[in-house]
Amino acid sequence: MRIEQALEQISAIHAQVLRSEVYRGYRARSAALTSLLVLAAAGIQAWWWPAAEPFEFAVWWVGVALLCAAVCAADLLGTAGVRREHGCRTATVLLQFAPAAAVGAALPWLLLRIGAEASAVLPGLWAAVFGLGVFASRPYLPRAVGWVALYYLLAGVVLLILARPGVPSPWSVGLTFGFGQAAAAVVLWFHLERGHDA
Repeated sequence: MRIEQALEQISAIHAQVLRSEVYRGYRARSAALTSLLVLAAAGIQAWWWPAAEPFEFAVWWVGVALLCAAVCAADLLGTAGVRREHGCRTATVLLQFAPAAAVGAALPWLLLRIGAEASAVLPGLWAAVFGLGVFASRPYLPRAVGWVALYYLLAGVVLLILARPGVPSPWSVGLTFGFGQAAAAVVLWFHLERGHDA
């Protein structure tokens, strides 16, 4: 019995240590690159390849989200410090964000099953769900990330209020996530990387 209690206490201490230490796996460069990617994707969809129907809009932005996730994953896996020092913590931090990512991925198909008119709320729901995911990861990140999460939540609410029937504007996603990811890059740079990598 005492061994089991000791193991439980060690596990609790380990969890507390993980929460008290700031995770350094996320990088400003990947956040900045995803900012540029979503702005470019919005420009492409607005000027050269406009979505004629909600399904095209959803498929385009799911593809852009997958590309951005791949960029972040490549940067995360390529960071030597993550592999050497933070392997277990990376899984913990990613699992905090996973429920929001799963909901965000399911939203287009759920809404399009309801009807094409429901797609108008996709940009707002994506922003709000992403903000919730950032809030869930916040205990492991710099405190200033809370402002980025709050921005996404508020932007999501505004987009939901402004939603009108029809295919949403690509700028509703592009500007929201472009600005949000740029803000995340600034937070990561000033609170984690500046002076640390030197």
